Amino acid sequence: MVKEHETTPEERWRKRRLRRIVLFVTLPGVLLGTASISAAYSAGWMSPPPPKPACTPEVVPAPARGSFVVNVMNATGKDGMAADVAAGMAKRKFRIGGISNAPETWYVTQPAVVHYGPKGLDQALLVASQVPGSKLFEDGRANTSVDLVVGLGYTDMVPIPPRLQPIPSEISVNVYNTTYKTGLAQKVADQLKARAFKVKNVSNDPLKTLQMGTALIRYGEEGDLAAKVLQQHVPDATLKKMDDMPGATVDLVIGNAFEALVPESEVPAAPPRPAAVTPTVARPCS
Repeated sequence: MVKEHETTPEERWRKRRLRRIVLFVTLPGVLLGTASISAAYSAGWMSPPPPKPACTPEVVPAPARGSFVVNVMNATGKDGMAADVAAGMAKRKFRIGGISNAPETWYVTQPAVVHYGPKGLDQALLVASQVPGSKLFEDGRANTSVDLVVGLGYTDMVPIPPRLQPIPSEISVNVYNTTYKTGLAQKVADQLKARAFKVKNVSNDPLKTLQMGTALIRYGEEGDLAAKVLQQHVPDATLKKMDDMPGATVDLVIGNAFEALVPESEVPAAPPRPAAVTPTVARPCS
């Protein structure tokens, strides 16, 4: 390599001259190019690359809660947790399948993990919405069933929406006679039908109740609101909850003091109902 002090003055002059020429040509070119691009953007001749479109989940109607099976599994180590959560899901109108402990090798720290197959995404999203903080896990199953695995982070489910007071056309009634008056049950049943109640069985009381008052209205866990509506139509009727009475159907047991139904004009009007809202789930975008 030749050191600069070993070159002649003429050679050193030529090198400095060459550097100045390169700098003179290159720097203005860079500045001019930058200014030109900026001017082109400003004039609208060039546009910046468009931003990537935002990912928007697809919102679709939720499947009916009773249209698929939910199996509840306990991964908390606490006895009875699966049964408690299954009872809560049943109150929310889900159809419960199996209730069991999760395999001991499953370590679930989240509030819950929902296992589902390719056909059950919407079902899994609906179930996961009941337990805040739930995660989804696709396991390849072929049907729409869902496994709700309760984990260590579980505290509670979302509140159950307040139930609406039923109207007569939504209430099923069995009408039973305990009096000596033949045909009284059928007469009352016909009057209830005229008021839009759904009458099912009409007969003497199968429980052989001795009802001395006006009437007794029997109901189960799900029939409390229906019983209160029917009570508005029967004067001085007594309510009685029956632990072994399934569903929302109620029994009207007519007693010896019964004379007539409350005049329809005196029955309190049903409160207005809010507009019906279609339940939905939001499918996550890929």
